[in-house]
Parts: sequence; structure tokens; C-alpha cells
Amino acid sequence: MQDFNRQPTSQRVVSLLLSAVVVWQAAAIPAVAADGAALSLPSLLEEVRRVNPDLRAARKRWEAAQVRVPLSKGLPAPRIGVEFEEIPHGTVKLNQATLIYQLVQSLPFPGKISARHQVAIAEAQRAAAELKKVEWEVMGHLKSTYYDLFLIGRELEVQEEQVAWLRQMAGAAQARYATGAETQAALLEVQAELLQGVNRLHTLTQRRQAAVSHLNHLFSRESHHEAGEPGAIPLTFIPYSPQELVLIAQEMQPELLVFKFMAERAAAEWRLAKRELLPDLETIFELRDPAMGPVGPWDLTLALVLPFWFWTKQRYGVKAALYDKESAEAAYQAMRNEITTRIHEHWHQAFAAYNTAKLSRDGLIPLSQQAVASAFAAYQSGRGSFSELLGALRRLSESKRTSAEQLVELEQHVVMLEETTGIPLRAAHDVPANPATTPQTGGSR
Repeated sequence: MQDFNRQPTSQRVVSLLLSAVVVWQAAAIPAVAADGAALSLPSLLEEVRRVNPDLRAARKRWEAAQVRVPLSKGLPAPRIGVEFEEIPHGTVKLNQATLIYQLVQSLPFPGKISARHQVAIAEAQRAAAELKKVEWEVMGHLKSTYYDLFLIGRELEVQEEQVAWLRQMAGAAQARYATGAETQAALLEVQAELLQGVNRLHTLTQRRQAAVSHLNHLFSRESHHEAGEPGAIPLTFIPYSPQELVLIAQEMQPELLVFKFMAERAAAEWRLAKRELLPDLETIFELRDPAMGPVGPWDLTLALVLPFWFWTKQRYGVKAALYDKESAEAAYQAMRNEITTRIHEHWHQAFAAYNTAKLSRDGLIPLSQQAVASAFAAYQSGRGSFSELLGALRRLSESKRTSAEQLVELEQHVVMLEETTGIPLRAAHDVPANPATTPQTGGSR
């Protein structure tokens, strides 16, 4: 205390202010999701399949398309009529006329009903593929938000650790300043770093609230509904090469299947349009004077419904259907090319993120931790400078952020690859994972 009282007035004032601000900063560090239960990705995926409104809408569209398939096989509705024949001249005495009952049924030319049925089947298949596409998109949004929450959580941990280090540095700087071994500029610099660190904590907390709000939106919950913290994510690579994923996508990718079934529907509509040039058969059954009993005089008329104005109507329908067919086939081929491009792009970006995350986890972080411990010990003993300690601390925080960022970037690309191929590439993250596997680069890149 006597040493402190013998300090110059400016040094005592700075020391007291520094102590007060450090205590205030420690109290201002926010607690994040202290009461939230841990998030389980498999449970979230199961729940979102049940409650997401976009999925429900796509499922109802698929069910409606299924119901339309049997409708396509039905005949046109029959017509029932009544004819009054031989009404007395100059009168409207219907009771003196001959009563004739008519039943008219149109029979489409052979092949028309089957063509309409093929159109309905292709539409139902397209709706089923669209349902799977929406399902993968919703699950992709959920996984992306889950990984965003994971990244924010890791950034909060790194930032809290950095603030704790800065508090120790501030204490050491204050002790050295009290003895005249440290400059006032160093005290102000560490205080500025501490202010920035705590402000980043508040910023990350707000980012987390925004991510939680987006997560709740997928489940139709209130935006303020609290969410827990995601569990640990193992660092593992993709078990397929790009070529294998391309082959899988050609059979399983929902968006590609949507284009495929659209092309099949367009081809079926083209065949139907050509059959519209063929005549339908119309049958007319007439029963005269029903009072004579169930078997009385009756007539049967057969007529052809000719597309007489085909040069102004049906032939243009055939041309339009042909153009639609060729357009759908070209769009399907273009989508195949795009899927191949997406797979190669996301696979190689995932490979780069995996290598960077592995390097940070196994090499840079341990080295940075040793550097911080050494620099802090040297600074406390007066053998090291404040700038060296601050630089070591920044490198440690950056290495940990890079590790978390690259891990999440890897998983984000895996999500995109799952959407692009139509198959899951990750097991549940809340079960014990196998050790990290190193991707094979020979022949698969």
C-alpha cells in the first residue's frame, strides 16, 4: 500500500480506473443458453419432417397427384336425355308425343386413355420427386442452422477464453505499471483489447439469437423459443469420390428426377396430342315408348367425332407439345450437367476445409497454446513484452476460430452434397463416431 501511495498521481488514477473497468467487464460477460437442453440433430430432423409447413404442402401436392392417376383412366361422362317425338302440329301437347329416352356415351380412340394415364403417372412421379426435393431442402436448412449454432458456440468459447486471458494480462500490466515497469500506453492498449473482446461477446450473443430464431421458424415456433447447444461434431471426410457421387445422383437426386419426370410427362403429352387427330366413337342408345315394357322398340346409333378443323387446332397442339417435349429433354440434360458441376465444386471445397481444420486441430492450436503460455510467463517475469503476449494470444484465438470455421464449412459442403446427390452422407452426430478418416486423394479427385 505504501508503494502504491508513493506512485505519481497519474499512475494511481490509471490503476484505479483499470481495476474498476476490469471488474465491470467481468460482470458484463453474457451467459449463453445456460438453461437450454442440448440439441440432438436426429431428433430435430425427425421433428421437422412432422411439423414443417413446406413439407406438409409438398406432401399434399403429391397426394393430390396420386389421386388424379385413377381419374385419367375413366371414360367421358355419359349423357342422358329425353326426346319428345311427333308432337301434334300447332300444339305443345307433350302427353300425345312419343317419348324416347337417350343414353349417349363417347368412346375415345384406342390409345388416348392410355396416353392420358401415362401423363398422370409422370405427373405423380414428378410430385413425388418434388416432395423429396423439398424434404432435402428443409433438412439442409435445418442442418445449416444447426452448424451455424455450433460455430457461434465455439466462437463464444474462444472469445470467453480470450477475455479471460486479457483480464489476466490487464492484472499483470497493472502490477507492472504500479512499479513503473510498464507504460501507460500498454495499459490503454490492453484495456482497448478487453473492451473489444467483451463487445464481440455481445455481438456473438445477438448472432446466436438470430440463428435460434431461424431454427424456430423451421418448426413454426415462436422466435424467442430458447434452444440448447449443439453437441460435438467429429472431423470426418466424405466416404465417396466425386465420380461415385455423380453416378449416385443420376439415380437418386430429387431435383434431377423432377426434370426427368417432366421430360417423360412432356413426351406422354406429345403422344396424346398426336392421338387427338384420331376420331372418337360416339354411341347413342334410344328406347321408345317405355310403357311397352323393358324390351320395347329401341335404336342404336354409332357416330364418329371427326377433328374436322385439325388444321387450325389439333395440328398446332401437336407442334406445341413437340416443342415442350424437346425443351423438357434439353432442361433435363442441362440439369445433369449442373448436378455434376455442383458435386465436383462442393467435394473439392469440402476437401480443402477438411485439410485446414485438421491442420488447425492437430498442429496450429497446440503450438499456439504453448506460445501463449510461454509469452505470458515471460511477460509476468518482466522478460517479455506486452506486444509479444498479445500477438501470441491473437494467434491462438485465430487458430481455434479457423478450426471451428473450417469444420463447419466442411459440414456445410456435406449438406450441399447431400442435397445434390439425394443420399445421407453423415451419421447422427450425437452417437459415438469413428476416428477421423483421411480422404484418399489418389484417383478420386
